[in-house]
Amino acid sequence: FLNDSGLSSLTTKIPAGLHLSSAGIGNYGIPLVLEGYGYIFDKGMLSDIFGSENSEKLANDLRSCSFTEFEGFVAAVDTWISAPSAAEITLNGHKYTFSAEKSGRAKNLTGVFSLNNESTRALEHLLSTALAAKFQSRYEIMSAAEEAVSGMENVLKAYAEVLDFQTSHIAGAEGTVSRGEEFTRGDYNYSTSVDLFTRGNALFYPGGTSDTADFEKSSAGFSENLDIIPMKLPLSDEDITASGMTAEKLQSSIVIGSRYYLAVNPKADENLSAAAKDFINWIYNDEAGKTAYSSAFGGVPFNFEYLIGTPGTENGSFESSEESSSSPMEENKSSENAKSSPKTENPEPSPENSSQNEENPDMVGPMNPSHKLNSSLMEAVAEYYSAGNWIPDLSFALPADFAEKILGESLSDFWGMEIWTDSDRKNFVDTIIGGWKERLDDDKTAVG
Repeated sequence: FLNDSGLSSLTTKIPAGLHLSSAGIGNYGIPLVLEGYGYIFDKGMLSDIFGSENSEKLANDLRSCSFTEFEGFVAAVDTWISAPSAAEITLNGHKYTFSAEKSGRAKNLTGVFSLNNESTRALEHLLSTALAAKFQSRYEIMSAAEEAVSGMENVLKAYAEVLDFQTSHIAGAEGTVSRGEEFTRGDYNYSTSVDLFTRGNALFYPGGTSDTADFEKSSAGFSENLDIIPMKLPLSDEDITASGMTAEKLQSSIVIGSRYYLAVNPKADENLSAAAKDFINWIYNDEAGKTAYSSAFGGVPFNFEYLIGTPGTENGSFESSEESSSSPMEENKSSENAKSSPKTENPEPSPENSSQNEENPDMVGPMNPSHKLNSSLMEAVAEYYSAGNWIPDLSFALPADFAEKILGESLSDFWGMEIWTDSDRKNFVDTIIGGWKERLDDDKTAVG
């Protein structure tokens, strides 16, 4: 891919955060479908709690608010679940009032987060957010020295604080579930957490777009009205050393990655190799190919473009197009009267695109009339991506057994503690750092 002129127009658009590389050199594949990770929620549920006239504005404030404000929001929702009242909260300077009583799906709420005690998957994506405070790329993590790992202490303390925070607001089938024996010995596996979310027992589901297939299995049609906000950490600019990263960007960015890549076998027959490259160019560049891609996957391609611009080649950077210099989220933040994002209201088409728009009245992203996304959740991920409000899925660059042996086994102990003391959190952080350091001599040339 690096040296192939026939694919260069395509591969140069792949942001560095999505590169499939070895030893930090080159890029060996094209991400097939982008996946987003964060706190997923049902937009209808938010309307039931705060009123339909406030839900969209509130969702935008949840996307960009600080961890402290989000923590206060969660506590207020938890209180409302047990004792509904027309209480008032403030996010990003905007005031919101709870409904005086439960209605609609909100009648089913028992807690804020739907969690499970058997998988670390969602917690790995939260870990990606923590890693982004100190590392810019997967290769930086793979080649980290002891000093860099030790430098993660304060960030991992913030990570532990969020785990404590999440597990203090667990939704159960009948009511709020306490961390400890009730959670660890209860039937809170992955399937249960999906069912609790789709039944309306929880407001937020920490997970990713790949979970939507299981949402549909649990409740047909449920995934049609979903949105996503970032997993936030209590970090300030002083805690962040990664190049180009700020606390504001970290708090307003979801994790985006790809589990599957397209690659061309360098030993393949020349004719077959040429056909493979033609196919790759076809599905990403040709209008018929993009339509076929959308039909097959319904997801976000790496070269998806809203009218506002395209993701830059550097991690998280954003290059504005001539049409606009701000993202949909930035417009919503800057003014209540700002124009809507492309996914909710397309601007007037230019003359050269007018016929195309008439042929595709329901298209998402005016610059991609053939790339149609199959759900509101995918549209949200595309919006974060196009605006540059995303961070790479960095946790996959950690040692191969990190999630299972270090994170998983540590969490299995901590889930059983009803209260986490400062000492407990320190022990948790020390275990993570110690286990990571023990694996620093592992082979660092693996693809990551």
